[in-house]
Amino acid sequence: MYYPVLEATIGRPYAYYVHGNNDTTGAARAIESIATGLRWKRLRDPVTVIGAPDTADREALWELGATATAAASLMPGA
Repeated sequence: MYYPVLEATIGRPYAYYVHGNNDTTGAARAIESIATGLRWKRLRDPVTVIGAPDTADREALWELGATATAAASLMPGA
């Protein structure tokens, strides 16, 4: 089956964070698997937070958001 909308996203950058109470391995693996199938390019290492976010986690999340915002502004049509 042909999905032109999905074809149009090939090569797009992505970044993500995952939060879990005890583990984030399965969620991160699922995201990577989906992104690989879509042929997206990971922009930076994911941010994973286990338990309550601390100051370092919040800073890493802020940086992730800033990176994603900058990348989105460089996309055609942005």
